[in-house]
Amino acid sequence: MDLIIENKEQREKLYNHIKPYLENAKTENQDMALLFLKIRDLRQLEINIGYDALELISKKIQARLISSTRSFKLVIQVALDTFVVVIPRILNQGHAMIIANKLLREVQLPVKAGQELLILTPFIGIASSENCKYDERELYLNALIAFEEGNAGESSCTIYKSQIKRTMKKTWDVKKDIELAILDNQFELYFQPKINLKLKTVCGAEALIRWNHPVHGLTCPNDFIPVAEQSGQIHSITEWVIKSALRHLSEILKSQPDFVLSINVSANNLDSTDLILLLEDSLSIWNIPTEHLVIEVTESTIMKNAQSSVNQLERLREMGIGVSIDDFGTGYSSLAYFKNIPATELKIDKSFVDNLLEKEGDRHIVSLIVFLAKRFDLIVVAEGIENKQVLDEICNLQVDYGQGFYFSKALCFDDFKKWCESF
Repeated sequence: MDLIIENKEQREKLYNHIKPYLENAKTENQDMALLFLKIRDLRQLEINIGYDALELISKKIQARLISSTRSFKLVIQVALDTFVVVIPRILNQGHAMIIANKLLREVQLPVKAGQELLILTPFIGIASSENCKYDERELYLNALIAFEEGNAGESSCTIYKSQIKRTMKKTWDVKKDIELAILDNQFELYFQPKINLKLKTVCGAEALIRWNHPVHGLTCPNDFIPVAEQSGQIHSITEWVIKSALRHLSEILKSQPDFVLSINVSANNLDSTDLILLLEDSLSIWNIPTEHLVIEVTESTIMKNAQSSVNQLERLREMGIGVSIDDFGTGYSSLAYFKNIPATELKIDKSFVDNLLEKEGDRHIVSLIVFLAKRFDLIVVAEGIENKQVLDEICNLQVDYGQGFYFSKALCFDDFKKWCESF
């Protein structure tokens, strides 16, 4: 059976195909399941092997699924790389997962295309009649939700849960609100002071975005940046941050000529070819020397696409922009960083600073980071300094700069300027 879901009529045919199985499950007071199976990146193979070979692979996969379910009627091809599988009877959701994993193993077996032997990567979304009140449309929608969740999370097998639907709805609402926030200028920059621990002076700050949400009030990045990264809105947000930050920086430099501002960028930003052009244009507009700007990236950001990230960071350094490795010590830390990453600064993660006085191991880690950083001429910044005792210990370990609530929380621009004057 070959049903390509391209319009309402085809969708209704699929509903009609599912409905008898649901009615039978309801009559017999049992559960059934609907599986969406997709082959990752299958269509990209067309560039290398051609459409005819791709179509042949698709037919081979369909044959494997039919063989595994022992019934041609239970496998529905909805696209070249996507199949719907009806499981008429399941004992529970765990049973559905067992069947799904069996289908995954079948699809993952090598398949021959011409002279090539290919290993395909499938993923499955599962929904059971348990959560759909025996309604074929809701069952289909639930399977689709699980399918999309697995696609986004790169999971091989995802089973529908009501929480997934609620999370998707929340994500959708945040995405729509971000669009309005960009248009209505609802974002605001806050500034976390950075202190030179030897001179006891304000040497710079970290620019942090906040969202003045019309309903939820002041909103921190953790509540919307992940959604922005997933939706691609992060590029518009980062453009706003860079332009706003440099505008504020130009004003600060009038009274503090040695001031350095740090701006965070995500993995998506670092991979973008537009980042360098955006920085060049913005620095030029505000006539700011590059040595007054530091770009902060996390270890995990670099490792998502290591070589590309290193290339971008090298370009930043060639421009004279500083590079800070944020949350250092929590991810992929190794000596390779000191050898290969074109950094000017390391930021010791707050988790180590928090337990500095209680845990000797954390103190040793901080001491080791400082020791290595000094040997490679890197500035060391400690985040999360919240009391005098921690500050004294950080100073004893010869950390260069510090940030934390002991000095000040992140402040809006006007309050930050006043704070700097009175520090």
